[in-house]
Amino acid sequence: MLHRLARTIPVALALGACVAACGSRASLEDPDSYYNPDGGYLPDGAPIPNTCGNGKCDNGENCSTCAQDCGLCPGCGDGACNNGETCSSCPQDCGKCASCGDGFCNGGETCESCAPDCGVCPGCGDGKCDASRGEDCFTCPKDCGVCKGCGDGMCIPPETCASCETDCGPCAVCGNMKCEAPYETCVNCPSDCGACPVKTCFASLTCALGCVDLMSKPPSIGLVCAANCVSEGCPKAQFFVQQAVDCFIANLGACGGAGISCLQTKCSSQIADCLGSSCS
Repeated sequence: MLHRLARTIPVALALGACVAACGSRASLEDPDSYYNPDGGYLPDGAPIPNTCGNGKCDNGENCSTCAQDCGLCPGCGDGACNNGETCSSCPQDCGKCASCGDGFCNGGETCESCAPDCGVCPGCGDGKCDASRGEDCFTCPKDCGVCKGCGDGMCIPPETCASCETDCGPCAVCGNMKCEAPYETCVNCPSDCGACPVKTCFASLTCALGCVDLMSKPPSIGLVCAANCVSEGCPKAQFFVQQAVDCFIANLGACGGAGISCLQTKCSSQIADCLGSSCS
């Protein structure tokens, strides 16, 4: 009996593995969903889960529910949102679907439900975590502190750029008609921030000096800040400001706590070259 059982168990396991491998597979778009390639129903009698994205227009899909597989509905692109068109199936006619994090405060979003798009609610930042106004670690970390898990390197909902910039990055979306400093600038998002005025070397150098913090320990220079200053300069300005910034970086340690005048003295030749240049 035991000998027969020993032969039966491996066969059962092999059959189970075949069913798992051949009878269904995970969707790359949604790892939690799967579909039976033979169609029909799941073993428990439930309908086959949504298969939109598998390249086949099946399981009740149509142009309205799954344009990805079934193609655009007739009339999509005619400027009228009708014939079953939706923001998902035909954004050309029906507009972009509201989504928290898309940079637009619409679709019923509020400062409480979607701070990344609508901004923090009035009162956030006054030092009081007021639950009656909907403040908590997600809607107002300035007053309520960061939520547990913020800072672990993973942006896991309900964390957002508003509640945990450390993990999720800054709330800056180019194209939403808001110049969201300091990460959006005329350089990387002129549609929101406008075209950059061309800076002379003097203007770029003055800007770069403002990025230096000699009082911090250790002294530092904001690289994003300095890069923005340099990028707006004319070609000669970029060249000479780069020489000056390199000199600043090399002397941060020596000038720590001594003030900007120390850098001006140690980098006097690079500064002189910059001031003597022109954009013509």
